[in-house]
Amino acid sequence: MYPISPLFADYLKRHDREFLIKAIINGEEYSNAVIVEHSIENSLSLSQGFEIGNAIPSKLTIKLRLKNELPSNARIMPYISLSTSGLTWDNAAYPWQEMTIPWTGGGTEWMPLGEFFVDSREKVNDVWVYTCYDKLVTADVAYISQLTYPATMKAVWDEICARLGFSYDSSVQINSSYKIQAGPVGFTCRQMMGYIAGANSASVFVGKDGKIKFKRYVAGAPAVFEMTSSDYIRVKQTNPVKSFTRIEVTYDTEDGLTYTAGTGDDNHTLKYENPFMTQTMVNNLQATLNGFSYLPMTMEARGFPQLEHGDVISFAKYEGNSWLDATIPWDSANIPWSGIVQYQTLILHQVLSFKGGLKLTIEAPSISEQQSEFAIDGSLTSQVNNLNKNAVKEGKAYYGATITRSAGLTIEREDHLSKAVFNSDELSFYAGGNKALWFDLPNRKFKFAGDLEAVGGTFTGTLNGVDGIFTGDLSAVGGTFTGTLQGVDGTFTGTLQAGKVVGGDITGTTINGSTIIGSVLKTAQSGRRIEIDSTSGFRTFDSSNNNRIRITTANDNGVSAISFYGTGGGFAGEINSYQSQNQLNIISDSILIGSNSNANPIYMNGATRFNGLVTINSGISGITVDNISGLSSQLFSLQSQINTLSQAFYSHTHNVNIGTHNHGNPQNQNWPANGGNFTTSTP
Repeated sequence: MYPISPLFADYLKRHDREFLIKAIINGEEYSNAVIVEHSIENSLSLSQGFEIGNAIPSKLTIKLRLKNELPSNARIMPYISLSTSGLTWDNAAYPWQEMTIPWTGGGTEWMPLGEFFVDSREKVNDVWVYTCYDKLVTADVAYISQLTYPATMKAVWDEICARLGFSYDSSVQINSSYKIQAGPVGFTCRQMMGYIAGANSASVFVGKDGKIKFKRYVAGAPAVFEMTSSDYIRVKQTNPVKSFTRIEVTYDTEDGLTYTAGTGDDNHTLKYENPFMTQTMVNNLQATLNGFSYLPMTMEARGFPQLEHGDVISFAKYEGNSWLDATIPWDSANIPWSGIVQYQTLILHQVLSFKGGLKLTIEAPSISEQQSEFAIDGSLTSQVNNLNKNAVKEGKAYYGATITRSAGLTIEREDHLSKAVFNSDELSFYAGGNKALWFDLPNRKFKFAGDLEAVGGTFTGTLNGVDGIFTGDLSAVGGTFTGTLQGVDGTFTGTLQAGKVVGGDITGTTINGSTIIGSVLKTAQSGRRIEIDSTSGFRTFDSSNNNRIRITTANDNGVSAISFYGTGGGFAGEINSYQSQNQLNIISDSILIGSNSNANPIYMNGATRFNGLVTINSGISGITVDNISGLSSQLFSLQSQINTLSQAFYSHTHNVNIGTHNHGNPQNQNWPANGGNFTTSTP
C-alpha cells in the first residue's frame, strides 16, 4: 500500500470528498480542464485463480481534450489529491508537525498513480482516447546475458534492470543462494523477471512511484487496509476460502517433469511452471506458502487510490438473520451478536476509475474445487495433448536443436558459445557468434575461420588457404599451396623449397634464416610502425602515419644521417657525419641535452670547445682553479701584486707642519720641541 498522510487518509473516508487530478505528460502539466476521465487496471494473475511469478504491465486508459495529438511513447504520470477548501480549525484534528497545508488553502499532497507510456490512440469527436502501459511492457525483449554461468538469480536480475534502466525498491528480496546453472536461451527479460520473482514466492509489478517492486506472498500475512461496510457498494463471494498446502512446479514442460513439496489434493495444490527451479527452491516455496489462504470475491467500492495490487485487505460484511430465519444448529453458528463478520482477502485484479468521482473494482478469483478435481478433457483436447507430446514444434528447443521456417535446423548451446545451422542455403558452424566452418555455396568451397589443427591424416591435391592458422605438423605429399599460409606453431618437416613466390602473405611467429631480402619490411600495414626499404632506409611512423625518424642510405659526399621530424611532418633536426670532416654533427634550430635526474648528470669526456656564447642559468660546481689552463699562474701574479700594494699602503707615513699656534699671545710658548712639525702614523 502506498504511504499517504493522515489528512489524505481522513479525507478519503469522508462522504463529501472532492478530488483534484492532474497529469504530467512529457514534462508538461495538464489539469482536470483537459482530463475528461481515466482508469487504471492492475493485475497479478492472468487466469481465473491465484498465481505467482507474474510480471504483468498495468494499463492506463485516459481521455484528454487536446488540440494537438501526443507524440508516440509519450510519458504520462497521473496524480490525485483531495480538496481541503472546507477544512476549518475545529476539524483539523491532525498532528501539527505532519501537516503541510498552505495558508492559502488548496488540497492534500499529490499522490502519484503510476508511470505509463502511450501505446495506441483514437479520437472520438473532440476527445483523444489513449491506451498506455507501464514500463514492464518494455521488458518484452530477448534476454541475452553477458554473465558467466552458473550465476546467481540476483546477478541476472541486476543485469536485466541495468539493461532496461529499471530501478527497484527494498521489496525486491532475492535469495542469494539461488542460482541459474546455464545461460537462458529463448526467454524475454520480462519472463526472466517473473521466474526469479516466482522462485522467491513473489510477483513483479511497477509501483505508483515508477519503481519495480515484489509482491511477496506469505502465509498468515496481516491485512494492510480495513474496509467497513460503508466503504464499498457491494461484495460477492465467488468460492469458498482458497488455501494451499502443496506446491507442484513443472521445470520441463515437454516431458512433464516436476518437483513437489507438501501434501494435499489438487484443490489445495499451487501449480507453477519455472524451468530454473530446484527441489530445494520448491521446498522453501512450500514452507513460505503452506497454509496461505484468501477469500475469492468481487467487490465494487469507493475509490482508495493508495491500494496496490497484491495488498491483503479485510472487510466487514453483515450476515445476521432473524431468529425465525436462523435455520443452522446453535453449536455451528459463528455469527457475532452484531451480525457483522470480518473477512480477509487479497487484491489480484483491480480497476481504479475516475470520472468526477473515484470508483474501485477489486477481484480475487479462484478455481472451484470441482474444476480442480474433475478436469475432463474432450476428444479434441485429448488429441491436441497427444499431438503436443509427440509432434516436433516449430521454434521449440529440443536440447539445443530448433526448427524454424527461416533458418531450418539450428543447434545452439545455451551459453551461445557454439551454433550449427543446416538448410538448403547454409551449412555453417559458428563459434562465439562468428562463422568458424562453412560451405561457400556460390564458389563451391568449404571455408575455415580460425585454427585448423591436424591430428592425423594426409592432405593431398591442392590446398588453398583462405584464412586461419595451421598448427601441428603439416607434411606435404604433393600439391600446391596458394593463398595465405600462416604458421602459429608446429614443425615443418622435409624440405620447403620456394621456386618462386609471387604475392600473398606469409605470417609467422618466428622466422629463422641467414638472409631475408625484400623491398619493404613493415611491422604494421599502417599507423604506429617501423619500415625498412632500400630507397628510404630505416623509418619510424607515429599513429598518424607521420614519418618521425629516418636513417638514410644516401652516399652524397659520404654522408650518413639520422633525421628527426615533428608531429606535422616538418624537419626538426639530424645527427650526421661526413667522411671529410671526420666528426659527428648534431644539427637543429635548438638543441636540448638534459638528464632526468640530478643524481645522473651529463658527462663530457675529452677536450670541449664552445664556438658561441655560453649562458649558464644555474650554478656551476666541481670546477677548481687547477682545472682551467693558465688561471692558476694568473691568479698567483695578481695575488703578489695585491700583497705589494697592501704592504706599501699599511707602512706609509708623512710629515705635517701646523706652524706656530699661540692664539695671538707671544707669551704662549707653542710646540717648543719640534717647531710644529709632526709625523703621521700608519693606516
